[in-house]
Order: sequence, then C-alpha cells, then structure tokens
Amino acid sequence: MMDLFREESVHKVDTGLNTLVFILAWIGLILFGFLALSMLMALFSGSLNAVTIGGLIVFGGLTYLCYVLRNNQKIEYDYTFTNGTFDIAKVINNTRRKKLLSTEIKEFEIIAPTSDEGFQRMLQHPGIKKYNYFLNRGGGLYYGIFTHDGQKSILIFEPSDELVRMFKLVNPRNVKTDGNVLP
Repeated sequence: MMDLFREESVHKVDTGLNTLVFILAWIGLILFGFLALSMLMALFSGSLNAVTIGGLIVFGGLTYLCYVLRNNQKIEYDYTFTNGTFDIAKVINNTRRKKLLSTEIKEFEIIAPTSDEGFQRMLQHPGIKKYNYFLNRGGGLYYGIFTHDGQKSILIFEPSDELVRMFKLVNPRNVKTDGNVLP
C-alpha cells in the first residue's frame, strides 16, 4: 500500500486591516514599552509614589496587550496528514508552533462541508466540544464529528481539496464532499 502524506498551511487572507493593526501594535509596543521603562527607572531612582506605580502597571499592561495583539495578526494553522493520522498545529508569528490536535481520520463519524444540513444541528448539540481551527470564513470550510478524550467533539477547519480526497481514501463512508473534489 502506498503511504499517504500531505502537509499544508492555512494563512489568513490579508484584508489590509490586519496589516494596519500589526503596524499599530508595533508602534504601541515601542511607545508603551518606553513609557513603562521610564516609569520603572523613576521607581528605581527613588520616586516611590502611586503615580509611578500606577503608570508602571498601566503602561506595562498596554505593552503586553500590544505584544499579544501583534502576534495574533500573524497566525497560521498547519494541517499534517500521515497514513490516517491528522495533526493540527498553530504557528504564531512564524516563531512559535503549538500542537493543538492529533486524531485518526477513521474515528470521524462525518467530515463534510459546513454547507451540509447537519452542521448547524451539530453546533447546537449540547455538551459538544468545539475546535475552531480555521482563519478564513466563507467557502472551503469543513466540519468533522469525532470523539476526543471521551467527549463528542466538532472540528471546523479549512482543508484543501487534495486533503479531503485523502480523507475519503481512508474513511470513504463518512467523508462527504462539496462536489468539487474528485473521489
């Protein structure tokens, strides 16, 4: 039998707003970081009062907020499929990789486009754990129902047509396509 392997990255479609937020977050990071540093220097030089401490807390918090906001503008998901095992990882700012999910495609009850009639019903299912691992809304989104760590779960993601075709090779009964994917 031939090995099945596919790795792909999902990037956020750049709307221009993401770039603007990224640049503003960088500016805020530098500005608020400088102000927090100056408050820290004032604190160490003997100016121990509520304004200095409050300024340090506020500007330090704003610096951290800008740091997090900047990093969240450059997120992508890596989908890796190897012989029936599907792994998802989150890559933040091209520097940090965090493994999010690893599961077997054969364990899925269904994988189908979000336009499928069962999608909304499954979203409303009580007690279902949701895994939203997509970046772009609209067409191309799929959902999958599976049991993870003993709990019924729904995965919403945006695979390529080739990845869906490979899923169908491993789990042909439970993978529905939107018609654009060849069996």
